[in-house]
Amino acid sequence: MPGTTSDLGFSSAKWIYGERKGRIISAFSYNGENLLIGEDSLMSSGSSYLKTMEELVRYYPVFVEQCLKQAGCDGDILLAVGLPYSYWQEQHKPGGAVSALAKSLTGGAIKEVAVFPQGLGGLRDYLDGLLERPTGNVLGIDIGFNTIIFTLFSPHKKQIIHGKTLNKRGVHQMATSFLLPRIKDLAPSGTFTPVEIAFLIEKGYLQYGFERHDVIREIQEAGVAYIEHIIRDIQGELQAHVGMHADFDRVLLFGGGAAFLKNGLPARNIEVIVLPEPEYANARGFQTLAFAKGV
Repeated sequence: MPGTTSDLGFSSAKWIYGERKGRIISAFSYNGENLLIGEDSLMSSGSSYLKTMEELVRYYPVFVEQCLKQAGCDGDILLAVGLPYSYWQEQHKPGGAVSALAKSLTGGAIKEVAVFPQGLGGLRDYLDGLLERPTGNVLGIDIGFNTIIFTLFSPHKKQIIHGKTLNKRGVHQMATSFLLPRIKDLAPSGTFTPVEIAFLIEKGYLQYGFERHDVIREIQEAGVAYIEHIIRDIQGELQAHVGMHADFDRVLLFGGGAAFLKNGLPARNIEVIVLPEPEYANARGFQTLAFAKGV
């Protein structure tokens, strides 16, 4: 049975089917008659990005349907999807949102659905590329639009030591707290809506009338400063919850936010790795997990 993966987050849905892949921005709007999603929704008034877990679960089937259309899937399908780790852990029980989501996605060509915690997909994607598993712990940081999911994982024990979803973090916080102060002279309005921030980060420039200002360098600098800030926060969280077991040898960065760190981070004692095509890392890992048991 062919497998496809869809990793829906608060910035975009990423899909992989065979050798093909693509993404749909996580925006939606109503035009009075129909629900519009993705780029089409931005052309109408009242467009909004997904903001809450409830919206994410409610609209997951709509985005999956669009992903399947883009992918041109044929025949029966095994579908693998993901939810933020803390929410997945809380709702992974009989009658919870995980089983409800799997049920809502099953039907038609989709014969079977697997729901994995986001963050675990990126870790699996990284481990798949190694000839030998590392002996020390690995910290995965999945950077989304308004969430950061960190997962401390033991490759030796094949288990998650600790993980958490940090809300109101991610690309939006990076832009408002670290990027906008760097480009305030280029931004007369001083404020941006979430949709405008996503567009700014995606395109890498500001435009007012006939003037266009490239801000790719500022985005890179803001991203590096933000990751330094986030790693300190995560280390504090791990010390509080795991104590002496909070050690790790390397940090993996993936998710849409990691795509803005193409030049990497300054050298440090702990190795920091930005995964290849980081926005697809979870989806790639889900694909492997769906056809294999264990991590």
